[in-house]
Amino acid sequence: MSMIELNKIVGAVLLGGFVLLASSILGKTLVQPVRYETAAMVVPQDEGAEAPAQPAGDTLEPVSALLANADLAAGEASFKKCTSCHSIDKGGANKIGPNLWGIVGAPHAQVAAFKYSDALKGKPGNWDYEALNAWLHSPKTYAPGTKMTFAGLKKTEERANLIAWMRNQSDSPPPLPDAAAVEATQQQAAGEAAPQEAAPAPEVEATPPAETGTTTTEAAPPAETPEATPPAGSSEAAGQQQAAATPPGGGIGDLLKAADPAAGAKVAAKCKACHGFDKGGPNKVGPNLWDIVGAKQAHLGDAFKYSDALKGLGGEWTYDALDKFLTAPKEYVPGTKMVFPGLKKPEDRAAVIAYLRSLSDSPKPLP
Repeated sequence: MSMIELNKIVGAVLLGGFVLLASSILGKTLVQPVRYETAAMVVPQDEGAEAPAQPAGDTLEPVSALLANADLAAGEASFKKCTSCHSIDKGGANKIGPNLWGIVGAPHAQVAAFKYSDALKGKPGNWDYEALNAWLHSPKTYAPGTKMTFAGLKKTEERANLIAWMRNQSDSPPPLPDAAAVEATQQQAAGEAAPQEAAPAPEVEATPPAETGTTTTEAAPPAETPEATPPAGSSEAAGQQQAAATPPGGGIGDLLKAADPAAGAKVAAKCKACHGFDKGGPNKVGPNLWDIVGAKQAHLGDAFKYSDALKGLGGEWTYDALDKFLTAPKEYVPGTKMVFPGLKKPEDRAAVIAYLRSLSDSPKPLP
């Protein structure tokens, strides 16, 4: 090979390298890559993959009280979100997740042929209603380390509808929670153990001035009347005695004047599982409570299915009536479907009533 041909070959190689380098520099200049902070879609993970971080959600509320009146058609529609990973027909195949036929009441990791994560296999107990509720609200919170990538359902009603529908996907659907179970669940959600909530009942009877409206208003005033009353027989004395015998609000009036509606809203948060509070909002297990203060008892008429016991009261939700009802619903309305045991602290009742009063376009005057 002559020197001229060798020079040609070396020149061609160098030219090719120069063209490649120039093309790379030009390409990076013309095309700038864009990196997005969030993925366009979530791809189901393989075995052993770690679940992504769970975004913060709403407060977990119990569903037991909602199940009896749940919308099964809406629950079936919600399950469509799960069909990419789960089947629920009897004898259906496992997918990325296990088949869910007969899941309600079954043990955790109930499908022997499916490879569950250690986090779920080590979870004690069964898939009862509130366990499913907590799982569907936030799988990663319920079982840290789970391979489940689903972020969860943040709406309490949607979870209740879905669980109620899943309950029927079984040869033997388990019974719905009874009143005692619903009551215990609500007490637990409120941060109070069931025995502690039940204990104040004797106290209400033993100390009527602190807990009841009617007894307090009739028993307490005689001790105060002689001090404030002018000589017997005067018109001023008669007026003061009449006012003392029937104080506004059945004994809750003074507390209402100092009550904080914001504090009442926090106490009433335990009621949101069964009641709506928004203007024009839907009924739940219980009726919507917008503009309840001063309204007729069973005020929604045929729009809500009240118990015969409540429909038969025929009065109004005065401050006194609300105070008595919130103290002990079952005592105020024997036969009511209301399972809530009541608020034993007068200050809590006053705060809740003050909050309910604020839920109106024209709040009623304080007593």
